[in-house]
Amino acid sequence: MVIYVDILFFTNFMMDAFLLATTALIAGRSVISWRMLSAAAVGAVSGCLLFFAVLPLPVMILIKLAIPAVLLLIAFPFERLSSYARTALIYLAAHLLFGGGMFAFYAFTDAGSRMRAVNGIYYMDLPLWLLLLLSFGFYGLARVFFHLLGRRKEKSFLHTLTVDSRTLLALLDTGNSLYDPITLLPVILCQWDSLNLPEEVLRAVVHRDSAALPALSRKYPALKLRLLPYTDATGARTLIYAFRPKQLKIDGQERSALIGITLQPLSPDGRFQALLHRDWSNL
Repeated sequence: MVIYVDILFFTNFMMDAFLLATTALIAGRSVISWRMLSAAAVGAVSGCLLFFAVLPLPVMILIKLAIPAVLLLIAFPFERLSSYARTALIYLAAHLLFGGGMFAFYAFTDAGSRMRAVNGIYYMDLPLWLLLLLSFGFYGLARVFFHLLGRRKEKSFLHTLTVDSRTLLALLDTGNSLYDPITLLPVILCQWDSLNLPEEVLRAVVHRDSAALPALSRKYPALKLRLLPYTDATGARTLIYAFRPKQLKIDGQERSALIGITLQPLSPDGRFQALLHRDWSNL
């Protein structure tokens, strides 16, 4: 069997790229393109070197353990050890998923004679279109599976929220730990366009006009408007308007909390319009 280094490199590059993309999908890590491609390139070069290397078994094992560790550090910014360990375990599971898929493909087709493994590195003499199809296919299956799993999990966290005269769906967000620093009341985040508020208040929210607070508080004293410090999903710090509704119910039960008004959509598909506080059961 003739080994072509360019095919070996490209095969391993594609596999590493899709493995890292699948890991990011499952782990919920953000994908930074240049980091992901750099890690895949390093993995492909390492694979080419190992394929032709003649090393003692203990050394080979150490190198093969070190390479994934380095790839994950390149692909994902290091946050803390527990997060890194979780990502590494997910990467291993994704590796088993892709490896099992490839093994099944070769077991049930006549392409098995065009594969060679040396030092755990696979050389696949496949047409480019077939390699891409397999890689995208396995990645697509992973996306569909975890999308369905996420929707099912999300459904179990959805609750009915009643804010004065409006009823909307709210998702329990364990990451929402926002409290009013003065009253110490927890804050439920709601989209501005899902609330029945005076137009002047909504205009101030949309334009982020914090200077309008004194005038609005005098005109609408029942709302008990205030500004709260808030850190959004991107890490940016800002001030958001909040008010205390006359009536607040979660699944039909009276609760006590503030409503923080956000501009960004809280659900990509519009399924819910609010994020409950993580301690909602104690409201």
